[in-house]
Formats: sequence, structure tokens, C-alpha cells
Amino acid sequence: MDGISKKVIHHAGFTPLEFLINVVQLILTLRVVGLSYEIEDSIQNGGNTNEKTRFVKVPNTLEAFNYLYNFIGLFTGPYYTYQIYSDTLESTAIYDVDITEFISERVLTISWSLPSLLIVYGLAPLEFLRSEAVSSTNFIVLMFWVCIAFYYLRLRIYTAWMIAECICITSGIGVYPASCNNVPSGGPQNIEAYNKLKNKLNIKYDAVTISNLDIPNVEMSTGFRNGMRAWNRSVQYWLATFVYKRSPKSIRMPYTMFISAFWHGLHIGYFLSFMTIPLCTAAEDLIYKVVPIDKQTGERPKWFQFIWLNIRTRSFELMASGFLLLTWTDTARLWNAMYWYIHIVMISIIVGSKLIIESREKSDNDKMKVN
Repeated sequence: MDGISKKVIHHAGFTPLEFLINVVQLILTLRVVGLSYEIEDSIQNGGNTNEKTRFVKVPNTLEAFNYLYNFIGLFTGPYYTYQIYSDTLESTAIYDVDITEFISERVLTISWSLPSLLIVYGLAPLEFLRSEAVSSTNFIVLMFWVCIAFYYLRLRIYTAWMIAECICITSGIGVYPASCNNVPSGGPQNIEAYNKLKNKLNIKYDAVTISNLDIPNVEMSTGFRNGMRAWNRSVQYWLATFVYKRSPKSIRMPYTMFISAFWHGLHIGYFLSFMTIPLCTAAEDLIYKVVPIDKQTGERPKWFQFIWLNIRTRSFELMASGFLLLTWTDTARLWNAMYWYIHIVMISIIVGSKLIIESREKSDNDKMKVN
């Protein structure tokens, strides 16, 4: 209840939470909920590790406290499980692993994201989007400013998370033998290989587990789901593992997006943005049936990929504006000025795709009757 009260105090006339205080609360929420499920899963399975899944050794109060309030990642993220935290503590060789390559990759990203961020910040896109001038601005001009705002958000996140990942890596968190089939936030998937190779030095290591971003797919993914999976992968893992997979199939996507919005904070902009995603994924699922993957090339036609990439990007831009503006007044003013065009496009795609699918099914049935 204390966490909820801190998210609503700004609605009662109190000063809103400062950014860093809010981040600490967000990370603590992930850790507390995640640890609870890790413990419950371990108890339900008797703590027995199998070929595909490792279960944590149930921590005592002090061990749990040390994990929950461990300063690494507490102010910036990324989220990591208690299992990953425990692996770091139990490793005897982790601090002898050469991490130069892992750090260099992230510093290279910072070398272009930080200067770009400073330039875009000088354009002050959010100040304009919060102004009354939005209502009288041309639609095309608004698209430009929304594009710049989303670019600003991406650069800010790229820079912050590259630094955060460097901190985790230098602390040994998320560094595993490379041949263990490591996945972001999930750690080793080849448990047998991990048990054989852990604490060995003369082998190749990677830091995939703590990698929170897949920038190429953030920028150029083929669809909404791929784009979301590439973004903030530690939180996506938390949502998938502890919310999505444990929810009734009929409401999985909207419920997961609602929890994501609620976790971020009780601002209407979050809910407007995140609750738009189920509409987009529903449209995507249907249009993918209308334009299936070519069996020879293994992909959809290039013309469709180009069009859908642009629709996906414009959609993420509009949703990012709600994420950044937060308030109903600012978000609704902007979206009204842009005619809620993404929502109209998605509803049109859903209706059109259903009509095409039904028409094809009817045609196929008629052919079967003739034969």
C-alpha cells in the first residue's frame, strides 16, 4: 500500500516524486514481486533444478534484504533476478574474467548517443508538445515534433542503460560462460553446461544476460511485438515471466499492458500509451494473416515490410508522447490535434483484415463445395 500511496500523492496536492526516488520504487517493486515468485516456484518444485529450469535456494531474511536493497541497479536498473544475483555472489572466478570487450561495446554506443542526446535536448521537443501552440499546429509539423520527442526518449534511454549495464558488468552481474545459451535477464538456459563451466577461466564469457537493449531491433524491428521485446528487456522479462504467462489467455496482452502502465505510475499518459499496444498487436496479428510469410523467402514482401515498419514507428512515436507528457491535458491536446490517427488506422486495419479473411474463408468453402 505504501508503494501505491507514493504513486498517487501528486493527485492529493503533494509534490510529485522526484525522478530518482521513483526509479528506486520501480526497481524495488520488480525485485520484491520477482523474488516472491522465485521463492514460491522453488517451494512448489522442491527446489530441484531440472534440465531447463533452475530454482533458487530460498533466502533468509538478511539475504533477501541484501538483494532487494543492493545498490547495483537500484537507481538505474536493469532488473536482475535473485538467481542471477546469487550466481554472482557464489562465483569464485567472476572478477578475473576479462570484461574489456563488454564495456567497450557499451562505451561505443554512449559515444554517439550522449552527444546526440545533448543536441536533441536543445531542441526542447517536450516544451513545445506541452504548449497551447499544439492545437493550432499543422498535422505534418506535429508528426515531426512527435518524431523528435521519441528520438529524444530513445537517446536518453540508450545512454542511461549503457552506463547502468557497465556498472552491472564491472560488478560481475550477468557475466556467464558464453556456451550456456544465455538470454537477456534469464541467464543460462543450458543448465548442464553452466554447472560444468561455472568458475572456469579459460573459456569465453558474455554479458548477454544483463543486456537491456537490442538497439537494431528497437529501431528497425519488423513488428510491434519484436519492437517491445527489444526494448527494456529486463522489464519485458519480468512482465512475461511473472504477469503474462501467469494470466488467463483471453486477457493476457491487455492485462499485462495495464500492469506495465500501473507499475510506471498513476499518470493517465502511461495508461493511454500502454493500453494502445493491445490495439496495435491485434491489428498486427490480423494483417499478418492477410499478408503471410512467403514460404520461399521466409519473410513477408518487401513492400509490406516497408509500409508496416513506418506504421509501427509512427505508432511508437505517438505512444511515446503519452509516456513523456503524462497528463491528460497535454496528451489529449496533442492526440486530438493529430486526430487520434493511429487508433483510427489500427481499427481500420482490424476491420479490413477481418473482412478479407472472412471473404477468403467463404471463397475457400465455396470451392470445396464445388469440388
